Amino acid sequence: MSMFTIRSDLRPGDLGRLISLHGEAYEGENGSYGAPFEAHVAGTVAEFMAGNEGRGRLFFAEDAAGSLVGTSAMIERRRPGAPPEGQLRWVVLSPAARGRGVGGRLVDAALLHARQQGYPRVYLETTAGLDASMALYRHRGFEIVGERRESLWRGDDLVITMALEFAA
Repeated sequence: MSMFTIRSDLRPGDLGRLISLHGEAYEGENGSYGAPFEAHVAGTVAEFMAGNEGRGRLFFAEDAAGSLVGTSAMIERRRPGAPPEGQLRWVVLSPAARGRGVGGRLVDAALLHARQQGYPRVYLETTAGLDASMALYRHRGFEIVGERRESLWRGDDLVITMALEFAA
């Protein structure tokens, strides 16, 4: 088994690599997500960086050679009249890193950050058909709290919202 390291310091080129990994990893996943998906990820990453104000954190998994093999992030979200909560985003693994525990380590790093920030709740949005991801989230206590049909990068899709409530 190869050795993987998780880091959260932002280095030159990391944002582009995060976006590129999404495009590469999701190619052929339940039909091609394609360039519209990669553009969507780029837009959400740019939005995060412009409005982050130090409240969110990105996590990068690298193999022994320093190649990016996975990412995750915890973003602070605010709603009027509610305490800030975390959103788990950009959880992706290269095909070669899947099944090796890297995804779990990336999600755990993001959840630890959420706990350290005092968020009472973390949520995520995913699409139907990503069974391994759903299993990973369920294993960590996430539950489905909503589903909706939405026109996304590959047509009409089922968007699934999952949430994890932290004990007070």
